[in-house]
Amino acid sequence: MRCANCGAELKVGCVYCSVCGKEAQIVSDDSLLEDDFLKGLLKEKKQTLQKAKQGISSKKKGGQGTSAKKNQVPKPPSPKKGKQGAPASKKGRQGASQKKNAKQAPAGKKAKGKRKKPVWAFVMVGILILLLGGIALLVHDRQENSYEYQMKKAAEYQEQKEYGKAEQCLKRALELDSTSEEAKMRLAKLYVLQGQDADALKLLQELIQGTKSRKEAYGLLIQVYVKQEEYGILEEMGREITDKEISGLLSEYRADPPVFKPEGGNYKEELSVELTGGEGCEVYYTTNGSDPKKGKKYQQPIPLEPGKSTRIRAVSRNKFGVYGEETEERYLIELQKPDTPYVTPSGGSFYSPQAVTVKVPEGCQVYYTWDTIPPSEESPLSLYTEPISIPEGNNVLSLVLVDKYGMYSEVLKCNYIYIP
Repeated sequence: MRCANCGAELKVGCVYCSVCGKEAQIVSDDSLLEDDFLKGLLKEKKQTLQKAKQGISSKKKGGQGTSAKKNQVPKPPSPKKGKQGAPASKKGRQGASQKKNAKQAPAGKKAKGKRKKPVWAFVMVGILILLLGGIALLVHDRQENSYEYQMKKAAEYQEQKEYGKAEQCLKRALELDSTSEEAKMRLAKLYVLQGQDADALKLLQELIQGTKSRKEAYGLLIQVYVKQEEYGILEEMGREITDKEISGLLSEYRADPPVFKPEGGNYKEELSVELTGGEGCEVYYTTNGSDPKKGKKYQQPIPLEPGKSTRIRAVSRNKFGVYGEETEERYLIELQKPDTPYVTPSGGSFYSPQAVTVKVPEGCQVYYTWDTIPPSEESPLSLYTEPISIPEGNNVLSLVLVDKYGMYSEVLKCNYIYIP
């Protein structure tokens, strides 16, 4: 670009022209060419007028010189100057007069030029102003409709803690690209920063359905729910999510249902049930079918009563006091009758004194009687405590085993003949 005053090339960033010293007014090269052309025409016109005035002035001076010659008294020639001295002096005076007239004429022309400015100058200034204004509007419009520009300005405003302006830029960016997960995430973070949790949750619910920012969105969502102490929502989310990476973020908020060991069903033997809850959780249970949240805290295996159907309900509670989903199992212990007692000898004929020995399982008792009276635990004399001596004659020994649950075995009958 060039200086509007002298046309010199302006350096980038200069405020004043380095040639004429005037304040830099930037004009286009085309405008300078037009200025040079017009200035050239004016200069030619000035030169023509100057020549014409000089000619008129010379004629007037010449007439005055002839009249003065006639009336002038002759002077003696100077002893040092020859014939050429006088004409030289005259010519010198005429030259000085011409120079004076020549100087006066342009001065008058210049003064006239300063008073009246040409119309084209105002037209060019107006065009330049319109052009600059149009460029400014074009740049502003392009910035308003640029996603990248809005994101850049949002980052600058946020760094300067001008959150309101940053929010407007991010909203404008989303108007330009409504699918941008980056813009949604940055806006959600801005909402959280300003305490606008409802707006943040709305955006985060959209983001957790996406792909790029899903894990980050869940992390921010957890942060908001923890702030609101919505641990129940977090516990439910933790149980529903199957993605291992996301599930790991919610592990401490889960209260996984207790695991029963063994599982429910029908059993023919003595049984105790173990319960296992989630990590960092406590387990509460009942055996009568009532609400487990009001039941006992699990500490050791639960023994089941034989011959009775038992319904166990259990639930886990996490460290935030939130109960998870409860679960239950049903058990039926149908114990079989214990086997008949094992005795030695189990019968026979003997000619010397003999005694009968009975093997008694742990926790059980054996009752016996001679002859035909059936044994029972009501008769303390029939409780087996030591080997039983075989009496003389032909006798029948009847025995029955009673287990720890009070169940009777079949009666075992053994025939012994002792002849001394």
